Amino acid sequence: MMITPDTTGFQPAGDAWTDSHGDRMSVHFFDLVPNLPASLDDLPRLRHELAVQTAEDGGLIEAFVVTVDGVPALLQVVKVPYPDRPGQVFIASITVPKATASVVLRLVAQEGSPTGAKESAVLAETIVETGSPDAFYAPHPYAPQSRPRLPWHRADDPRFDEHFPGHPLSRARRWLRHMLATARLDPEFAALPPFGSAVSVSIGLPIGPFLPLWTVEEKMTFWRLEDPAAARAQLGRGGITRRPLNSTEGCEAGWLYPADGVLALSADAPPVRISAVTDETAYTSITPEEIVAAFDWIGELSVAAGGRAEMLLVRTAAVADGADNYVLMTLQFDDGRPSCVVETSPVPVGAQFWDTLPPIPKPNTAGFARARDADQARTDGRLTMWAVQTWDVHPFRLMLSYKPNPALVTG
Repeated sequence: MMITPDTTGFQPAGDAWTDSHGDRMSVHFFDLVPNLPASLDDLPRLRHELAVQTAEDGGLIEAFVVTVDGVPALLQVVKVPYPDRPGQVFIASITVPKATASVVLRLVAQEGSPTGAKESAVLAETIVETGSPDAFYAPHPYAPQSRPRLPWHRADDPRFDEHFPGHPLSRARRWLRHMLATARLDPEFAALPPFGSAVSVSIGLPIGPFLPLWTVEEKMTFWRLEDPAAARAQLGRGGITRRPLNSTEGCEAGWLYPADGVLALSADAPPVRISAVTDETAYTSITPEEIVAAFDWIGELSVAAGGRAEMLLVRTAAVADGADNYVLMTLQFDDGRPSCVVETSPVPVGAQFWDTLPPIPKPNTAGFARARDADQARTDGRLTMWAVQTWDVHPFRLMLSYKPNPALVTG
C-alpha cells in the first residue's frame, strides 16, 4: 500500500476495515494527476473551491493542510445525508497528492439512531445563549456565498466533540488525529515529485469546453477550458512543441500545472486556463452537436497542415484502444493539380459514404481522393468522423498527430 494506517481496533472487511461503531476505513490509490482545485500552498482558494464543489451533495465541515509521515497532505471532513432515511454520514479523509498520483486514507462514520440529538442539544444551548435560534446556522466559513445542501452550523464546531464523544463527527476527528500521528507512506511514493510540479502531457481532442490530457504513461485526465475558442486557436497551427510518436510523427504536447489550473502550450502564447473535472462530467456533458463541431474543426486543421507541407492523422491515443487505427488527411499533386486525400485503416465497414467507395490496393485500408475545393475542411472532417465511428472508441480517446508530407516538401 502507498499508505499504511494503524488498524488497531479495526477488523478486516474485504478491501477495507471496520470497527465496533461500524466506521469503515479504506485506502485508495489514484494513478492520475490529482484534480484538487488549488495548490496546498493556497489554502484559502483550496478551501473555497472544495466548499463549492461539495455543496451540491452535502457540505464541507473543515479542510486543513497537514503532514503525513513528513509529506504535505490535505485533511477534509465532509457531511452528506443518507439517501433513503434521516441522518448524516461523515467522511473524513487525508489526501496525499503528488505530481502525477495521489493516495487517500478515508473513514466513513455513520449516524445511528436516534439522529439529530447533538444538533438539538446545541440548538437549545444557542437559544439559551442568544435568545434566538438564528445564530445556530451561519454562512459557510470558507465560501459564504455558497448554499450547501447541508449548511454549516454550530454543532459542527470541534469544541462540542468532548461533550458528544460518541457522535460520528467526534469519532472521525479522533481517527484523523490518530492517523496523522501513526500512518506511514511507502518511501517510493513519498519521494515522487510534489503536487504542483509541472507535468508533461500530450493534448487530446477538445470537444465542447472539455480537453483530455494524456501523460506519458497513457493516463488521461479531463479539464474544462475557460476559453475553448482561444485554446483551439493555438492548437494545430504548427507553433506547439510535439512529443515524438515515432521517427517521423509527433503529437502536440504541453506542460500542465494542475495546482494553478494552467496549461502552457508554447512560450510565445498566453497560458490556457483550465479546471479539473471528473471523467463522468466530461463524458456525460458533451452533446452530439459538439462532437460534430470537433470533427469539423479537425477538417480545418487538415487544411492548415497542408499549408505547412504536413499530413494530419487522427489516431487512437492509447495502445489499449488499438494504436494502429488511423485516419490520414493530406494533399497530393497529380500532374501539377492539387487533390485532397483521406485514407483510413481499418476499412470502415458500414460507415456513411465509405461503403460507396471501391477498395484500394493497400491491405485493410480505404481511401478517397478528390480535387481540392472550398469545402475541403468540412469534407475532411465528416469523412474522418464517419470512419472513426466504426472504431468503437469514444472521441475523447483520440489524438491528433502530424508528420511531413514528402510530396509537398520535395515538390
